[in-house]
Amino acid sequence: MKRNDAQPLPAEQLYGVGVDIGGTKIMILIADQAGEIIFRKKVNTSGEFDVISGHITECLRAAAISLDQVAAMGFGVPGIANSEEGTVIEAPALQWNHVPFRERMQRYFDKPIFVDNDVNCAALGERWIGSARNSNDFVVVAIGTGVGSAIMANGSLVKGNDYMAGEVAYMVVEQDVLDNRANAFGDFGLFEKKISGVALSQHGTLAHELFEQYARGDEKSIPIIHQFVTDLSIGIANMVSMLNPQKVILCGGVSQSLSAVLELIRSTVASLTPIPTTIELTSIGEEAGAIGAVALAFEKVGVI
Repeated sequence: MKRNDAQPLPAEQLYGVGVDIGGTKIMILIADQAGEIIFRKKVNTSGEFDVISGHITECLRAAAISLDQVAAMGFGVPGIANSEEGTVIEAPALQWNHVPFRERMQRYFDKPIFVDNDVNCAALGERWIGSARNSNDFVVVAIGTGVGSAIMANGSLVKGNDYMAGEVAYMVVEQDVLDNRANAFGDFGLFEKKISGVALSQHGTLAHELFEQYARGDEKSIPIIHQFVTDLSIGIANMVSMLNPQKVILCGGVSQSLSAVLELIRSTVASLTPIPTTIELTSIGEEAGAIGAVALAFEKVGVI
């Protein structure tokens, strides 16, 4: 008989497993209820449940934690997830379509299993031990290979009718889309085509290298980065005007390079909307999604 989140948990089960399944890497964390990370491991991505469960088992063994000590497991996926039913509706990077995730993973672990979109998980992580502690209204914008966001309003994640809230990759930030509607959708959304890591790499160098060049005063990189800041700021200003968040938190691979332009982003956003907000970088880095997956699991079973 598989456990579910309605069953009471023994008091000694104090650990959570969080797994952030990315497009290229999987981050696995084991943490206690105070948010202290006991063990961490990064491995290559796989969409095979045998492989994912095997990595989790290896991590538990390496951390000397038995399955009986695990309260629950949380998973973040790069796609659309129905967190109530425990299903992944679509995750193209993993070639998943309408996958009964909870049911499949519980074949390997007789534990409460929870799954959500990876950026939603990042938001939970930021609220638990990151930049959004003590905040119930904030937006997380994840900028990496692609672009996504998560919306926390009145202490709850906004999911949307089809679990697609926060898909800002498709946000329209300029009028020329009306003349080019055939290219409005596809592998990358219009906003994503402007500010993602892939978009920046179209200039002939990797995103982090562009920002390094900018910090050194390289003349070729300056207009590229300034255009990036403008496009990103327009998107953030739209979110701020719509949602009135206390904070906007930037995370994802590209965010690790934004320190040099953070003040410029703040001032540009402030010039575009009268709605006040605070813009910050993540304080938990690339582990935000996995930490949030632990938080998801702990919250669902009442540990935190």
